[in-house]
Amino acid sequence: MEAWIADDVIRGAIAAGLADSTLGSADQWSAVQRHLDERGADPWPQRREALLRGDVPFATLQGWLDDDVATAAPLMAAFTSHDTTIEHADTAVDEQERQLLEKWLADQAGHAVDVRSASVIGGGFSRRMWRVTIEDQGQERRAIVRIEQGGMFGTDSVTEVRAMRALHEAGFSVPRVELLEDTGTVLGEPFFIMEEVPGVVRLDDAGLDDIIRSVDRLHQMPVSALDASGRSAEQVIQDNIEGWRRMYREHAPELPLVEYGADWLLENLKPTGPSVIVHGDAGPGNALFDPERGLTTIDWEFAHVGDAAEDWAYLALIRGRRIMDGDAWKARLADVAEVSYTPDEWRMWLAYNHFRGACVNLSARTVFENGPRRTVDQLAIGVAVHLRFLSQLTQIMGE
Repeated sequence: MEAWIADDVIRGAIAAGLADSTLGSADQWSAVQRHLDERGADPWPQRREALLRGDVPFATLQGWLDDDVATAAPLMAAFTSHDTTIEHADTAVDEQERQLLEKWLADQAGHAVDVRSASVIGGGFSRRMWRVTIEDQGQERRAIVRIEQGGMFGTDSVTEVRAMRALHEAGFSVPRVELLEDTGTVLGEPFFIMEEVPGVVRLDDAGLDDIIRSVDRLHQMPVSALDASGRSAEQVIQDNIEGWRRMYREHAPELPLVEYGADWLLENLKPTGPSVIVHGDAGPGNALFDPERGLTTIDWEFAHVGDAAEDWAYLALIRGRRIMDGDAWKARLADVAEVSYTPDEWRMWLAYNHFRGACVNLSARTVFENGPRRTVDQLAIGVAVHLRFLSQLTQIMGE
């Protein structure tokens, strides 16, 4: 529901993507081309005139949204989502970047360090990720490098590392962070290095139950590990809604439905209990199982203080929908972790997650427009996934 990304930007991305498989597959870029060919003229100038003339009826805004969702359908089809069955090509890291990382590691250590291998890990959206083998004074270790991507999802390495270190210190199973580079002067963006955690993604019953128990344990961790302010649960909810709203305004300041959504949530969303530490992206794909180490939770860029229902609604009704339906998840949560909410609580916290998704996903559009490394998933998230979340939010608001 905002002015479309310029044709020449998308055409340039298609050309670059077809020459670099790490940016998206040929089939994905074909879907992007189809979207470009079929979308027609940008309707936003006419819409803006209507908005400037006065209030546009809610039903009209929903009609615009429906049109945009239909136009973005090829992008939605190209999105890889959180599908753990997708196999990504093993691609070597650019040699110049490998050398830059090697030199920085040597500077930090005060002696020569050898980055013996470095390959791109596919599947991540918020960060570029590498798997590296490092030799340091005769000792070899494997590590993961997480590199920011132009403010994707409005998250940053400093906040993520702070959460991971605090939880590690508190005894929660997260990867150990080794080093943080927060200036962006080495690789062009801030990054951090963490231990490579052994393990695999599991979708069997026992694995899913362990994920539920892990999220429940996270919610038992002391909130003071991330936030010692002592804010009330009501204030935390208000602050989070306004935080997501500020993020949306940074990337697309002319979306009335998002403003309506924020105001509606501020009026209607209530705490389900005391504030807890929220993972923000809990579920299969962000939990690795190892026979010796057990379950380790990864990808902490969204960690914050919030309501436990935020994690549970996201897991049961959004992230876990590929595995089983919402009713099955609710029954399993009640059985494994004694988590139970009223139908209205489930509805409201699902709406909150759709609002959050609509806001944060807009950042992917900005990352795609600004470049220089434009991927299919950035475009799909910033346009199609954003619109899907916004559409689902408005459906709940209209019930």
